Amino acid sequence: EACKLKMKLFSSLVVLLLLQAHSDTESTCQNEDIRSRTLSCAVAADSLQGGSSEAAGLLQHDVSARSVRIVDSKGVREEAKDDETKDISSTAATREEKKPSQAKPSGASKVGINLSVKWMKNPLPVAQAVAAIERIQAWLGLSRPIERVKTYDLSPSNRAMVEEIVQQSNKTSGLIGKVHIKELVIGIGNKELKSIDWPWLRSIYERFSGSLHVAVGNEPDRAGIKIPADKVEDAIRQIKDQMPGTQVTVPFAYSIMETSHPVSAANLTKKFKDEFHNVLPLLDYFTINIYPFLSAGVRGVATENLTGSNMSFLNDQISALRIALDRDFPHNNLPLAIGETGWPTCGAARANPYAFATLEYAQEFLTNVAKWMESSESDGRIVSGQLFTAFDEETKGTRAIERYYGILTSTGQVKNAYSCVTNATEASQAWLEKDYPDCESDLDWMVSNFDNPDLQEKFAGRDIDGSLCSFQQYLYDRWASCPPVTRIPGDTVDAEGDTIYGVKSAATKCWSQRLADKYSDRGAIVKPNVSHLTGQTEAKSQKSSHDGIAFKIQDGKAPASETGPAKIEFQTLQIYWINLDASQDRRKGMEAMFDDLRKAVPQNVNLQISRVPAIGPNEVKAMEKNKSLTVDATLIDACTVACTEHHARGELLYTEMGCSLSHLRAVDMAFSSGAESALIIEDDIRIFPELGDDLHDLLAVAPKGWSALQMSTVSTKALLTLLSSSSTFLRQDDYFLGTGAYFIHRSGMQVLRNTYAGQHFKRQQATSSAASLQAESVLFGALPQGSVHTSARYYVNFMKYPTTVHKMSETSEYYAVSSVDWQTNFLNRHRSRAPFPELQKQTNPVSTRLLQSSFLAMTTLVCRNSSSFENECRSIASSIRELRQYNFTWAVYVVISDPAQDGNCPGMESFKEFRELGVSLNYRLNAGRFSKWVYYTEDVEQFAKHDFLIVYDADMGLSSFPWVEYFKRYDEYANKFGIAPITGSVRNRSPFFPLKADWWSKCNRTAIRYVETDLVEQWFAMLNGAFATWYLRKVVETGLVMQQRTLGVDWGVDSAWCGAAAEWASRESGCLMMPIDMYHGDTRSLKQDVTFHQNGEHLTNMWWEKVPQWMKTSQLWLGSFFQDQSLGCSPIGLEERYHMPVDLRTVVPVVATRVPDNRSHHNVEGLTDQASGSSYIKNKSKDKDAEDPDEPRSSASFASLTHLAAAAVIQLFVA
Repeated sequence: EACKLKMKLFSSLVVLLLLQAHSDTESTCQNEDIRSRTLSCAVAADSLQGGSSEAAGLLQHDVSARSVRIVDSKGVREEAKDDETKDISSTAATREEKKPSQAKPSGASKVGINLSVKWMKNPLPVAQAVAAIERIQAWLGLSRPIERVKTYDLSPSNRAMVEEIVQQSNKTSGLIGKVHIKELVIGIGNKELKSIDWPWLRSIYERFSGSLHVAVGNEPDRAGIKIPADKVEDAIRQIKDQMPGTQVTVPFAYSIMETSHPVSAANLTKKFKDEFHNVLPLLDYFTINIYPFLSAGVRGVATENLTGSNMSFLNDQISALRIALDRDFPHNNLPLAIGETGWPTCGAARANPYAFATLEYAQEFLTNVAKWMESSESDGRIVSGQLFTAFDEETKGTRAIERYYGILTSTGQVKNAYSCVTNATEASQAWLEKDYPDCESDLDWMVSNFDNPDLQEKFAGRDIDGSLCSFQQYLYDRWASCPPVTRIPGDTVDAEGDTIYGVKSAATKCWSQRLADKYSDRGAIVKPNVSHLTGQTEAKSQKSSHDGIAFKIQDGKAPASETGPAKIEFQTLQIYWINLDASQDRRKGMEAMFDDLRKAVPQNVNLQISRVPAIGPNEVKAMEKNKSLTVDATLIDACTVACTEHHARGELLYTEMGCSLSHLRAVDMAFSSGAESALIIEDDIRIFPELGDDLHDLLAVAPKGWSALQMSTVSTKALLTLLSSSSTFLRQDDYFLGTGAYFIHRSGMQVLRNTYAGQHFKRQQATSSAASLQAESVLFGALPQGSVHTSARYYVNFMKYPTTVHKMSETSEYYAVSSVDWQTNFLNRHRSRAPFPELQKQTNPVSTRLLQSSFLAMTTLVCRNSSSFENECRSIASSIRELRQYNFTWAVYVVISDPAQDGNCPGMESFKEFRELGVSLNYRLNAGRFSKWVYYTEDVEQFAKHDFLIVYDADMGLSSFPWVEYFKRYDEYANKFGIAPITGSVRNRSPFFPLKADWWSKCNRTAIRYVETDLVEQWFAMLNGAFATWYLRKVVETGLVMQQRTLGVDWGVDSAWCGAAAEWASRESGCLMMPIDMYHGDTRSLKQDVTFHQNGEHLTNMWWEKVPQWMKTSQLWLGSFFQDQSLGCSPIGLEERYHMPVDLRTVVPVVATRVPDNRSHHNVEGLTDQASGSSYIKNKSKDKDAEDPDEPRSSASFASLTHLAAAAVIQLFVA
């Protein structure tokens, strides 16, 4: 006996050493904190398939018949165990004695099918649905018929399906096709367990001639399913009592697995074991829903392992489950059945695993898994396997992917390459089906579920008004499965295109008349307020930006000298405005504007206003006919396609040529008047009265030798660049597009008159496009290089009229896209009255505000034994040291997980900076996740005692940050437009493109020095001290900080604070971003796993419930928009949305520069798909931090365990 004991221990040692060798290669896959992994994390990670000797001898206990699967260098083999087996058939035979009418099937295939028509838009008749099983069998290439069917619940359509199967089971002839179901699994839904229809179930029990099974509930273990285990237990007992001989099972999700890799260490979740330990002994077999698809695209998992004929990934998932069940429930000896497994054929191709939802992958998986089930390879592993599912169901599920698991289409046909594009019943929808294939089906779901009380947390406060447009925008914000409502459909455009064109008929889905008809039974469809489409109303803020436009804003100039009133200098401002005789509405608007302007300008400014009759197309044609005009282009009446395409062909509109000639006519009139300079404007320009106040100084600070001063631009990028300029004028750049308003100097007038004296217009040699003959190039391109400058102060705005220049053919589907709604709002809000910087005395280059203000800097530091902790300490110490010259107070919250170390964190004592005056180390004990705001808000009143509160992550490089430049920009903005309560910066690690430093250079935005924004992330933010106290006091009062304490995440504080800042400061925009790159050490001390993201999502919903008025401000940022790869360097729609007033969000168009791709913020590492209980995590990085106590146990710790075991065995042998 002693010898036998020693030999057993020695064998255990060998296994441990082999597992250690395997663990060395697979250590990156271990993560015991991540639950519900379908992964088996590269289960034997492709190396097993290659016969790696490191994994030699790894034992994998396999499924129900207790065979052992041995994977070693010789290959894969199986050996039977001596354990007593339990077979469904034998159990059924025992129970059949109680019910002679039920015959036990023999020799049937193990392959079954989940059958439902419940969620079809037009449900198939149940007889046709049953008959389609024969088509599925043929498509799968099975040698034996499918004789097993599983239904989901007791809904009317599923009852009808069961009745049809029962009826056919009792027929001896007249069956449709060759389908004969011998095993029927009737599903009882989770909500139906409270009130089961026993009379109907018993009638099926009495009438069905085959083997009857009942599946009690569906994945009752899943989070959010509020069905107590005792309810499941009661239902099982009643079934056994009222329907003797019926096989009973419960389908569980694979999320019951705490860990599944390595297979030998597989374990069930504690929650499952605690809740369902009394249920398992009552079952006849154990059913698992399992989806290898959900591991597609995970690094280290080969697709061949998921879909290949040997089903290696599925095998190992089942092996892990078998081992876990045997370990925790050794006496139950339950056989295993697969309740659901499948692979979708369609889905949103913007995130893994959904990029793998294709017909090719689905066909490979389904045919291989069905043949594996049918073959002897699955013997001893499973007793049956139900494929999911027979048909696509268009209206099912919260995610589009749920609707396309069908082997057949919803019409019962075999799928083909075009089966996914089922919604393109209008030609104009084709681009949507290509780029957003799930949009319409997601809209279907929203229409069906908007009033569902169980989902109100998801919808609360998010501006969903029941219209299709609000649904579409929500789906874009949440999942990017639909385009934003204002996305301009069709092909992408060049990022810096002159004019962007859209197609009228290719409207977004919420504009489809077909959809309005489709959902007519739910009431009127609210149309969006989209100004870029013909005939739509303007935004509210567009109207407000025009009302009372002639009023004067507060003057911020330096006070006049006390020696007496300044001498009044009289000035004459000659204005020439261009207007077509036919444009009477524009003429009336301009004349009204000038009447207001005369009343508002100073008395010393003499306005001389002259109308310039514009040259129309007929006049151009007459010049062309009499040869007084020569144009290096073919002149055409209208664009039939996008005008840019005509330009590329060498074609130019008569109206475009007329525009250039009209400006030259205005120049001639100004020159003939003898004016030294003149202001030339087009007839959609509104002049601010401040121009009269500033006219003298404006021209005085103009760069020497100027020939033209551009006063307006239609480029948003140019507007943002000009806004943040530190000088009054910038040299005109190529993207400063627009000839709406400009001063022309007499020298410039002379150059233009000489250049075009012969009225011969040549294309610029740099381009072959006729676009170089448009007004910008004709005017500014002809003036001396470097003599044209653009004003960084805004003195004009736009009036919105249909274009008279970019004329489209009446039959053309195209229209010119403009963001004029946003621009008019922007210009009206930024009428600066600050003094001209060129007229101010030069001061100290270091901001007085920076030198004299007091700062409270707060951060958190998680105490741990790792190199990343040391780096964070070093970063904080360096910041303290380098910022001593300023008035900084430092508060560092040191979070300790070990109570024995409370008040002490080893390693910090070596940094003397932490012992300096003004530095406080605040130790807090927390063994799990935490929110820093719980600590920061312990005393919110302290913030108001400082000028600024700075919150930052410990790995941010405050020491190397250019604080002088940062405050220079801060002061410039404050002097022009007032204090921004919150400011932030950029770094290269962020999900938001405009918060990435590289994006600004990549998209040629480096000239923009600051920009108003609706989101500043909390990794670094500088808050006004008084505002910080006001805001965080209110946050604490809502109870949200306590929720952060409970959930252990700090989401929401930065989502709401820009809205709060705008309210506090009575401003439209509360946050300012300076795109200055801040060094980021990226120590990644925050562990973002499944629970982290789930808690964060729940907390975000709570913020929406508590402070929706603040959350709306950052809504665009928190959605998909700034994380959408399709935007690229969008010429319209992106910059406008840094800060976007709420009433403009469905008005300003979006032009994408790329098609949506497979990368999205929704592909978050660690997010869980609750429908299947799988999760996806990164392989653990192989760096020095691998020994962090936060991280999963490494192979080193496992090795030490192995060595200890080896030592114990050796000691035993010595004894």
